[in-house]
Amino acid sequence: MGLVHTTSTRQTIDRFLLLAVEQPCTERKRAESERILRLQPFLADATVRAVPDDVGGVRIDVETIDEIPTVLDVGLRGTRLSQLRFGNGNVGGQGLYLAASVERGLAYRAGFGVHAVAYRVLGQPYTLTLVAKRSPLGGELTAAAGHAFLTDLQRSAWHVGISNVDRYLSFTAPEGDPLSLEVRRRFWDLGGVRRIGLGRRTAFVGALLTHEDVTPASSFVLVSDSGLVAAGATRAADADSAYRNARLNAVAGVRALSFVPVRGFDALSAVQDVAVGVQFGTLIGRTVPRFGGNDDDVFVSADLYAGAGSATSFSGLRIEGEARHDQRTSDWDSMIASGRWAWYVKPAAAHVIISSLEFAGGRGGRVPFQLALGDRQGGVRGYSSSRDAGAVRGVVRLEERWSIGGFTAHDALGIASFVDAGRVWAGDAPFGVNSAAKVGVGVGLLAAFPPQSQRLWRLDAAVPASPDPHAHWEIRLTGIWTRTFWREPEDVARGRSGAAPSRIFTWP
Repeated sequence: MGLVHTTSTRQTIDRFLLLAVEQPCTERKRAESERILRLQPFLADATVRAVPDDVGGVRIDVETIDEIPTVLDVGLRGTRLSQLRFGNGNVGGQGLYLAASVERGLAYRAGFGVHAVAYRVLGQPYTLTLVAKRSPLGGELTAAAGHAFLTDLQRSAWHVGISNVDRYLSFTAPEGDPLSLEVRRRFWDLGGVRRIGLGRRTAFVGALLTHEDVTPASSFVLVSDSGLVAAGATRAADADSAYRNARLNAVAGVRALSFVPVRGFDALSAVQDVAVGVQFGTLIGRTVPRFGGNDDDVFVSADLYAGAGSATSFSGLRIEGEARHDQRTSDWDSMIASGRWAWYVKPAAAHVIISSLEFAGGRGGRVPFQLALGDRQGGVRGYSSSRDAGAVRGVVRLEERWSIGGFTAHDALGIASFVDAGRVWAGDAPFGVNSAAKVGVGVGLLAAFPPQSQRLWRLDAAVPASPDPHAHWEIRLTGIWTRTFWREPEDVARGRSGAAPSRIFTWP
């Protein structure tokens, strides 16, 4: 792509190792160092070996393979370029992601932005994130720093961040064009946790101070080619009213995990570290009136992961949920939950069968919330143009993959066939409907560059197999990171409050 790539430097790699010169070397430290390196988004693979030396000690040999660092995202409107994002995911081999973007505004202002993430800060494996973006409508300014729990050998973790987001959320209506609602959101948090012993398990306790200020617009608008047009539809003021709160949250977690290296689960041929065991994190917060909020509530959030199996048969489950109890009315609201269960079966090294169930739902949300049946991340493939949307979505997937080698030593290819089935329930979502169960079928071409890459590229062709007047066959090109068991779809995440255990704990 015309970029000059610098291989990750020794200094960058060293900061993620749990081993040090003249310190004891254990098998656990060696294995955890290898796994932590594979977690880094700029590395495709890592191997850490302990080799005996001539004086009764060991020499540590570390070998890493970089991901292709090019960041390229192109958007077209008809045949004309509408947006471009370009950058480097490993600038100078320093573990620095840096990308810039521009977007044509047409009837609106031109958009531009920068996104930077440093994965090594002050010589430590800390993360520093900066996002500054002016969109044709809205914008975002986010700054955050943290040290998430990467391993049980770590003593503490912390996070601090501030975010100011002005976003126009899109809502699908049964008829007509999609409508949008402006939501302004300001959020900051500061806190950390400390590891404590709990028998053979690892436990964490700590505190997190959060502040949130959310202001949804009073009515929907139509984002047209010529400008904003009043839609004449108003939101439910009692469900989506503006609010401001400051909470002091207690954070706790317990973790009893071991990791099994596998090949060919979510990734095409890369080594993945799947977690066997259980991890649970929870957050309980109480409003602090002195900080100028207008809420009086208790907020509860929890995240659960469980996994069992081997490199040939593995089953995993992750569920994340949250809810708010209004102390003035004694009612529960802002209830959102989502999750995934999956079963991986490998009859052969080049063959895998994946069955999964994904669900998401919300009720009484103060942040406007809608889940589309054909969402690109969490929906049924073949229904991206469907008008069905609601407050609850469930999707069952069955996929069969075969690895077919590659043209050169620098690529890996595969093919897939899949069936998706799902539906939505109206609930209290704006313009929500109760849809019938709908099925999509298709085939896909899979690729990884280099073969050890944990990014899976997919070119999928999907066809709707159930009646839907708006759905039609479609082709999707997507790039999927496979480092974690599951990543919550964006349409679910944007309806959540900012406080969650996942801000501090690293989830498999």
